[in-house]
Amino acid sequence: MKKIGLLFNGVWSHYTFATAPKYKDLIELIYIHDFDETSLDRLEALMIPFQSNQNAIAKRKDVIYDFLAKGKKVFIEGDSSMDWIEAKWEDRPTNNYWWVENPNNPPISDTDFTHPIYEGLTPRQSCWHTHGSYTSMPSQAKAIQKKPDGEIISWETQQYGGTLFATTLDPIVEHGVQQITHLDHYVDKLIFWLSGDKASGSFDVPRENYGIAVSC
Repeated sequence: MKKIGLLFNGVWSHYTFATAPKYKDLIELIYIHDFDETSLDRLEALMIPFQSNQNAIAKRKDVIYDFLAKGKKVFIEGDSSMDWIEAKWEDRPTNNYWWVENPNNPPISDTDFTHPIYEGLTPRQSCWHTHGSYTSMPSQAKAIQKKPDGEIISWETQQYGGTLFATTLDPIVEHGVQQITHLDHYVDKLIFWLSGDKASGSFDVPRENYGIAVSC
């Protein structure tokens, strides 16, 4: 049974992620311009991926906070907007080179490995690169990951009734485009934390689903 909604505005990686065989029975795509209270009926959690339409989300922010007030979970990745979230996200250069020098020890994060999403992960599995930083977060939020300079990568709060988790990582987008091959570890933890269900097997995007010829 699908327990997780994923806001969708036409981005390819969002679609391939949610419809992949590994996750298609767990995730419901919700087109952002159709997003309302009824979209979340029977769902336990909501994912808001990187490269989302921030203006459209801001117009529907009450739907998100009403969902949280019911004790549900919301996961936000990548960027966000102060028009709908009580935190300040700022753009920063993305470090995609650290792994060349020290592939098993990313120098870009200090992580609380007691959090359920990160428990049992290696440093490399917990942070591949970040898209910006949070320079402020909600008043009762707790930082889960920080950069060496103290800027916030990931934070969590229960002050809205449910659990709101935000990160400048981009596991949905990167998994969807299959550029980083070890994201099953992070995403499987995330899916279980959001829904209580375990996804099994490796992530795969069947080429034939997109009209790509598969030679034998």
